[in-house]
Amino acid sequence: MNKIRYFLVFTTVLGMGACGGGQGDQSTTATVKDIQNEVPVGIIQSTQDSAMVGDSILLDGSESTDDSATTLNYRWAVVKNPENSFPSFGASTDKIFHFIPDRAGDYELSLVVNDGQQDSQTTTVKIQVFARNVEQVVNPSDVIPDTENDDVLVDNTEEKGKVIFRDGFETGTIRVDKYSNDLSTWNAMALHFENRSSATIVKDPAGTGQNVAKFIVPDDGQCYRAEIQRKQFDWGHYNYSFSHYIPSTWPVFQYGTILAQWHGFNLNGKNLNPPIALVLSGLKPEWQLHLYELKPMTSPLAVPETLLKRYVLDVPVAYNQWNDWNFDIQWSELDANDQLIPGKVVVKHNGKEVANITGVNNYHQKWSPYFQMGIYRSSWREGALKDRVIVGQPVEAYHKNVVIKDLN
Repeated sequence: MNKIRYFLVFTTVLGMGACGGGQGDQSTTATVKDIQNEVPVGIIQSTQDSAMVGDSILLDGSESTDDSATTLNYRWAVVKNPENSFPSFGASTDKIFHFIPDRAGDYELSLVVNDGQQDSQTTTVKIQVFARNVEQVVNPSDVIPDTENDDVLVDNTEEKGKVIFRDGFETGTIRVDKYSNDLSTWNAMALHFENRSSATIVKDPAGTGQNVAKFIVPDDGQCYRAEIQRKQFDWGHYNYSFSHYIPSTWPVFQYGTILAQWHGFNLNGKNLNPPIALVLSGLKPEWQLHLYELKPMTSPLAVPETLLKRYVLDVPVAYNQWNDWNFDIQWSELDANDQLIPGKVVVKHNGKEVANITGVNNYHQKWSPYFQMGIYRSSWREGALKDRVIVGQPVEAYHKNVVIKDLN
């Protein structure tokens, strides 16, 4: 903090002429000195001192003080974590620090603020993290027999997989940066006519007070998408979880509405269908899983075509409540001789397995498919249905709790 003390020094000057006979004018000057900069103070606000593995933790440094108009710079760090722990975290220079622990144990996080001249003393906060006992993947070598009951196995593992992306929309914004690898930053927002389609953060329509993402596509005969995208993942094995809330005002439609998809890249100048898509489809709505395969090509430069495999999921369409989805995806591959190494897609709804499909699940391009969620009603393109009545009820859907884990 800067406190400036002013001292006025009065000086009387008698000016003498070169010949010693004239008197000069009196003048007064003011000099500022003794400028003292005091050290700023870093303050961490946290709503919790304990958490579970994979929980999203927000630490707030915005109450740090400097008692002046100085803009503070923030520097967060993880100074202590369990052995073999590689926690995920967001930007270390923001006021709000987003942190996700990956192993049980004790963590210590620190904050230093700087007023442009001096660092504050280091402020720390300790968080105790416990193992999560739900949705665990158990390997035979990770379980031990219960000595009191030979028929019972006791799980001795922690939740499998490292969280590599998470967005609970706690910050109140959808953060988008094309090149960022930040923990909760999306790489693109795709709105068809930005002044009509929208993706915003609102409070949970179920009344919990939690921030959730709301997507809107108007029924105007032209708009067809409002989505956010996350790229930059390699080939291999990943787990995706997210939730959807479909309001009872949902306008049914003859064709499908994509709520989540894994999309491939342009091939020979043609945009392809998403290899994997979760679709709410039909005039009597039902949940479907769409898997597209690339048909054999007559030449490397031929126009590619795709083949759709459609699976109707044994999931009731329930409005005005949250649907929790989990996609465990092992991407299929081609070996050195272009022979298929099958992949697998396992889908759970509210914890119940509803699909388990082995085989081809992508187009085997240079980059793996990227994740998109929101609303995509492709048949709403202008002119798609010439005689369709436009009733004016927009399509709205809510999304929350996006978590992506690396299981490689």
